[in-house]
Amino acid sequence: METIEQTPDPRDAAARLAAAADAQRAVRDRPWPIWLYPANALLLGGVALAGLIPSSMVGAIAVLIIASAMAALNLFAGRRIGTPFAIPTSRGFRILVTASAAFVIGALLARAAEVEWAIIACAVAAMLSYAIASVLHHRSTRA
Repeated sequence: METIEQTPDPRDAAARLAAAADAQRAVRDRPWPIWLYPANALLLGGVALAGLIPSSMVGAIAVLIIASAMAALNLFAGRRIGTPFAIPTSRGFRILVTASAAFVIGALLARAAEVEWAIIACAVAAMLSYAIASVLHHRSTRA
């Protein structure tokens, strides 16, 4: 297939690529509604604490309901601000959210080992790591 346009000037091409990267960063760093941070922290804690429910079936249903509510809440908030699937650029935020997810998984594994204190510790750690991540994200988008 042929192109009719001339080969772009290297400076022009670099400027266009930089503009595209700036636009992507602007979308990924949109500020979130302030209420979303504590809601996510509480829902993460709820998923982790679901391991304390004695019945495995009821616990699994609780995890499914809470996780679905969290996904729906974030999709709703993302659509309202125009970025439903954008992942923030803050490296600290992403690392701490990953740690928070690891703590939630740890709480669910502690359930299998029937270690209640570990479930509670992992739930608290998940909420705290997400709370710190929230502060980092909030500061990075409101600078």
